Amino acid sequence: MKRKEFIRNVPRSRRKQELFFILIFGMILVGTVFYYSYENRTPQIPENIPKFYITCQQRINKYSYRDCVVDLEQDSTIAEIKIRGAFNALFDKVGYRIRLSEQKSFLGMRSDDDWQLFAMYLDYPHMRVKLCFDIWRSLEETNPTAILPDSEYVNVYLNEEYIGLYLLTEKNDRKLFGLDRGQNNLDSSLIFQLKAFSDLRTYDEAVWEQDLPIAEDNTIMNYVITSLIGFINNSNDAEFFDPNIGVYSKFDFQNLVDFYVYNYFTLHLDFWNKNYFIMRDTNPNKFFLIPWDFDGSLGQWGEVKFSADTNLEDSIREKNALFNRLLNDNHFIEACKVRWFELRKDLWTENYLMDMLFETYEKIKESIKLSMELYDMEDNMDNYVNYLIQWIPDRIYFCDSYFTDL
Repeated sequence: MKRKEFIRNVPRSRRKQELFFILIFGMILVGTVFYYSYENRTPQIPENIPKFYITCQQRINKYSYRDCVVDLEQDSTIAEIKIRGAFNALFDKVGYRIRLSEQKSFLGMRSDDDWQLFAMYLDYPHMRVKLCFDIWRSLEETNPTAILPDSEYVNVYLNEEYIGLYLLTEKNDRKLFGLDRGQNNLDSSLIFQLKAFSDLRTYDEAVWEQDLPIAEDNTIMNYVITSLIGFINNSNDAEFFDPNIGVYSKFDFQNLVDFYVYNYFTLHLDFWNKNYFIMRDTNPNKFFLIPWDFDGSLGQWGEVKFSADTNLEDSIREKNALFNRLLNDNHFIEACKVRWFELRKDLWTENYLMDMLFETYEKIKESIKLSMELYDMEDNMDNYVNYLIQWIPDRIYFCDSYFTDL
C-alpha cells in the first residue's frame, strides 16, 4: 500500500490524537529552549553575597544627588545617590555615593548616613582594593592612625537590573578618624585631600580639597598647606630634623614610617604625588597621612601588570618632597627597616596575607566571573587572579631584600 493511501486509511480520531501529541511536544520543546536561553541571559547571582538594591527614577550623574530608595537585607531606606569619582566616572561600571535619610548600620559596619559603593572597574580580580583597605587597617593595634573605612562586598541591582559586584564602604570623614568637630580657625581639626598632582614643592589650590573644616572658602587649607610646603622645602637639615620644631614635631613619626612601609610594599603606583589625605585633630595634635585610591596597587592596574621586584624609591623621591627628605634621615630609614621586619615576624607573615587573599577569593569567586562577564571583561580572568596570588609572596621577598639594604 502506498504511503498516501495508508494515511487516508488511518482513522480520523487517531490522526487528531497524533496531531495533539505533536503539538504538545512542540510546545514543550519550544518552552524548554526558551527557558534555557533565558537562563543563560539572566545571571544566577550567588546567594552568599548580600544583594544591594537601588531604585531611582532619574538619570544618575556625578554632579548632583538624585532621590532613590536603597534596600539591603529587606531593609529599605529613602536616600540620595550620585556617581562618585572623576576619572573612574568615565567607565562603563561606575561607583556611587549614597546619602541615607537616616543613620543605618550595614553588614556589621558602623551606623552612618553616608556610604560609598566602589565599582572596582580597574581592579580585575576584585580583591586588590579590599586587600589594601584591610592590610592598612591591620596596623591599627600598634598605630592608631592606621584608619581606613570598613568594607563588605555586595551584588548591586539598579532598578531591578544586576550591575555587578561592588564594595560597600564607610565614608572617610571626621567621625571615622575620631577627630573633633571642625572650627573655622587655624587650630581646628583638619582633613585635606590631595586629588591631583603635587610633589609638595609648590602649592596649587586647585589640586587640593578641604573636607574639614567645612567652610565657604579654602583660607585655612591655603595657609596650612602653604606653610607645610614652605617648611619642607626651605628649612635646612638642622631645622627640618630639630626635635622641637622639626618634621617629627609636626607629623606623627609612626604614621610616617608605616605610610612609607605600607605603600612601598603594596606598590601603590597612582600615588605619592596624589591620592592621599593629610589630617590632624585639634591643635596641638600632629598631622598624619592616610593612603587612598588603590586602583594601581598590588602589581596591577586594569589589564597592566607590574613586576613584584619594582623599586619605587627614586620615583618616590621625585614625586614627594617630604619623603625625599625623610629618606635622607638615618633615624627614619632605620625605623622603616625595624618596622618592616617587625611586621613580617608578628603580623604580615606570608601565611597571614595569603590567607586573607584566599578567604576573600573563595567568598567572591562566582560573583567576580558574573560581574566581569556583564562588562565583557571575563577573558583571561584567571590570569589576573593567579598573577595576584603569585605576586604577593614575590613582593614580600623583594621587600625583605629592599629593607635589609635600605
